[in-house]
Order: sequence, then structure tokens, then C-alpha cells
Amino acid sequence: MGESWRDALSSLWHGLLYGGGSARFLRILLAVLLVASIGWSVYLYRQIITISRISPVEAPLPKPAAEQDQKYAGLAKGFEEIVQVRTGNKEATYMASALGRYAFNEPPMPVVQEALAKVAAQKGKAPSPAIEQVYLPPYMEVRAIMILNKKPMALMNIEGEGDGVIVSPGYKFGGGRGRVVSITQTKVVVLWAGTSMELGLEAL
Repeated sequence: MGESWRDALSSLWHGLLYGGGSARFLRILLAVLLVASIGWSVYLYRQIITISRISPVEAPLPKPAAEQDQKYAGLAKGFEEIVQVRTGNKEATYMASALGRYAFNEPPMPVVQEALAKVAAQKGKAPSPAIEQVYLPPYMEVRAIMILNKKPMALMNIEGEGDGVIVSPGYKFGGGRGRVVSITQTKVVVLWAGTSMELGLEAL
């Protein structure tokens, strides 16, 4: 009962080292924990060495702000030019879409007048009457129809060409805008600016 705490610790240590039974099991457990801690320390040390040998990845340096601003300014300028070109060509695009159905012949007068009127309305101006009169057909009159050398012909008065003009299929007049398509016993078929007209033995 009179033992001090030093004596108690000394007795406990002596029992752990040299005692049997539960003391022996405790010694084995402590030895296993010591070996495991040493192995874990060695593993962590090797991991630290491996990480230290990996070369750091260098991130790409960001481009200067001036270069980025210049690039964006170029893109904005190109976009503005495209918008200006499309806006300026709006009238030409409409005319092309309105007259595109007549790739090989000149469009008839109503189509041209309508296209001109719409384009002029967009500009706030009246369509030019001088342009409209260009497509008006001339005065034409069939005087007689005949067959010469097995070829049908007609005697016609055509404004701008003269009176008593002998025509046959394929004859062109009016600066190429008018063409005689066919001649039968009762009529002459004329194509003027894409519009087909039939002329009998009477004035148009």
C-alpha cells in the first residue's frame, strides 16, 4: 500500500516486458503497430519523392488585352460591312427575284412596271415614265398574208420599221425586243418583250 507512483509505473513496465498471459499479447500488438507505422511512414516518404519529381505543367499565358481588342474590332468591322452590302443590294435583289423568271426573254411590261413601282416606293420616288415607255409595243397592222416559195410571209405596217414591211417567222424588230413567231392563214403571232400577241388582218 505504501508504493509510490514511480514504483507502480516500474512494476507495469516490468510486467509488459517480462510478464506472461495478457501482457505477452499486448507486447505482440504493440510490436505489430510499430512495424505498421514504420511501413506507412516509408510509403508516405516515397509518395512525396515521386510527386516532387513530376515537372509542373505551365499554363499558356493569356494574350494581351490589346490583341484581343484588335481582334474583336476586326470582327465587328467585317460584320458591319456585310450588313451594309446586304442593305445596299436589297433593291437589286428584289428586281432580280421579280425578273428572274425571264432568263432568256425580256419580261413583259406589267412585271417591269410593278417591279419599278415597288422599288420607287421604297426610295420615296415615282417610277420613271421614260423607262416604262421603252417596253411599250409599237403600232402594228397586218395588211396581207401570203405564201412565197412555200414560206409563209405577211405584209405589215410596223411603227418604227415602216409601212409595207414583208416579214416571215424569225423577223426581229424594235431593237430586238419584237420577233415574229409564226404566220398562219388568219393571223400573225408576235412576241414582244416576252409577251405573245396575235395579230389578225385588223389593226392591233
